[in-house]
Amino acid sequence: MTDQLPSSNAHSIRDVLGTILQTYQLARTQLPFGGENQVSELFRVLRELVEASPPVASHEHLKVVASYGKGNWATIPWLSVLDRRETSSTQRGVYVVYLFSEAGDGVYLTLAQGVTEFDTLHRKEAVRRLNQRADEARGRILHLSDVGFDFSAGIDLRSKHAKARMYEASTIASKYYRLGGIPSDSELIADLGEVLHAYDVLVSSQAKREAEPSEKLALLGTWNSIRHEVDRVRRAIESDGAWASGWTFRLRDEVRDELSKGFTLYINGGDRQVVARARVVELLCSPTSNGMANPWSELDGSGEGSSRFNDSVNGGYKTWFKLDAIELIEPFSADSLRLVEGLSTPKSLINQNAFGYVFERVVTPWEVDDSGQFAGGQNSTPEPELDLDLPWLAAETLLPDNVLNGMIDTLRGSQPQLILAGPPGTSKTWVAQRLAAYLTRGRKSAVRVVQFHPSYTYEAFIEGLRPVSGRSGVSFEVTPGVVLQVVHDMRVSGHLNDPNYPYVIIMDEANRANLPRVMGELLYLMEYRDQGISLQLSKDFKLPSNLILIATMNTADRSVRSIDAAMRRRFDIFELGPDTDVLKQYLEANNVERAQDLLDGLSRLNEHLGNHLDRHHTIGHSFFMRPDMSPVVLQEVWKRKLLPLIEEYYYDQPDGMDPLSVDQLWPNYVE
Repeated sequence: MTDQLPSSNAHSIRDVLGTILQTYQLARTQLPFGGENQVSELFRVLRELVEASPPVASHEHLKVVASYGKGNWATIPWLSVLDRRETSSTQRGVYVVYLFSEAGDGVYLTLAQGVTEFDTLHRKEAVRRLNQRADEARGRILHLSDVGFDFSAGIDLRSKHAKARMYEASTIASKYYRLGGIPSDSELIADLGEVLHAYDVLVSSQAKREAEPSEKLALLGTWNSIRHEVDRVRRAIESDGAWASGWTFRLRDEVRDELSKGFTLYINGGDRQVVARARVVELLCSPTSNGMANPWSELDGSGEGSSRFNDSVNGGYKTWFKLDAIELIEPFSADSLRLVEGLSTPKSLINQNAFGYVFERVVTPWEVDDSGQFAGGQNSTPEPELDLDLPWLAAETLLPDNVLNGMIDTLRGSQPQLILAGPPGTSKTWVAQRLAAYLTRGRKSAVRVVQFHPSYTYEAFIEGLRPVSGRSGVSFEVTPGVVLQVVHDMRVSGHLNDPNYPYVIIMDEANRANLPRVMGELLYLMEYRDQGISLQLSKDFKLPSNLILIATMNTADRSVRSIDAAMRRRFDIFELGPDTDVLKQYLEANNVERAQDLLDGLSRLNEHLGNHLDRHHTIGHSFFMRPDMSPVVLQEVWKRKLLPLIEEYYYDQPDGMDPLSVDQLWPNYVE
């Protein structure tokens, strides 16, 4: 049926892009997927043309990949340029990509992020994280906006497919070429060169950050019998100078070079508790999936008296590490390790069939005595503290000093817990994070953010029983939740009840969970911090006086008044409403033109919503806190963020939306 498709004599990037837009959607409906056809030929030609273009051909780290589906036609076909220093797959990292709209009316050249690592998250949280990363990246490539690239992330792939929506959210910068208006190859290549230059800036700055000592890559592996076998391994190290550790799964290709320089192997002894660490000085990986024998035959190692693996079940060893030091340490939760984004997720961190990819903790140097044990122990090197004062906090939050002082007084008092409540877009989470940084003087390890949701449980927040597989079968062991993990870290660090070293737990969107059930005995302990109480599984637990709890609540989802009364009594409630003063400071600081017109429109919108609904269903100022705010960007913010939210508010009374539109609310701004 290929004769029903438009013929192609495309020999330029412009021609190929146009022909794909004209051809692809017809091919999806008329051609079986797979084999050689006009679509595969078009993408092959496009790949070769992009590879041969000067911006790509002159850069040794770049590779070009394209896809129009795997097993079935893709809704959104694409062609990507990847920097091998950053990523080898469009599933993770940052890359440059041409995205073809489903309607076939245009193609975007974008600097985008991989979205697969967010598949396990709720879409709202995934979009929030993508937007946060995109904003951070834009700050380092502002020059792209000077050459016509859009920073609003407002691309529209004309598709309702979930993956397309994530592609849209992942965009850092974009330029749109509509069918019939695709520029010449010289312009296309110039645009490609500009976005690749920005890409190189991001990759180079990331590489520089990862080179810092605090960003050293480490691995996490499970070795349930480590407590019983550590002495044997130590004796082998003392006798032979090293020990060979075999693992039945492979090491990711993209980290082998970095890890070959030596790294720390953290060992999960079960129940997600890291109980040991080892120093790896050399590694070798099997060239095939069949595995390989011990490559250091002179060294004792796995499979020689070790009970860690059963070769008949797990197959051959595919990864080998040479260890020259190992020790048991004060246990800590594996979940407290910082993940390497794109390589591990909280769900995959502990996996019997893969390593967890994390960053090394800041600990004492590897100093080994004559017995092969660590002379320095596990005492943490003090985490650097920042000089964060009230002017810093005011500049970060744009809130007045009297409001901030009220929050700080609460959190430094005898009951240090508060709720930041307000409608969407009032910077509740941002303020909570800045308060936490201010109180802890920037100690990142002292702040824990927890996203509450309807299925969040007491077991996850406090403690619970979890199944653990051992030699004798499956048993259930008491597993600490977030609160007990943080208290354990405070105890290990020597900071328990020390007012000079506060720790903070941020409970984001707390009212989405069943709070009395999740909080359990904490409702008592928050009021009586000097007293202990038995938890469901543990005895005599006290809530440290220097453990601060900050909750955020979206009042459009659920009013604070609907929260359990006992819960409300234990928290001071600070309401963050739409604040034109905050927005005015931001717009003026970023030299946004006609800021007053923008402020007037927001006031009109919220006056209408407050009169017809209530103050809990108004619109927050942070929706408009964009350095590139312009009439075009306002249209996109209204279309993609505000209108869907307001339509939800007026679900049962759509007539109330009649006077609400960009033209009516901001007549002087969009004219």
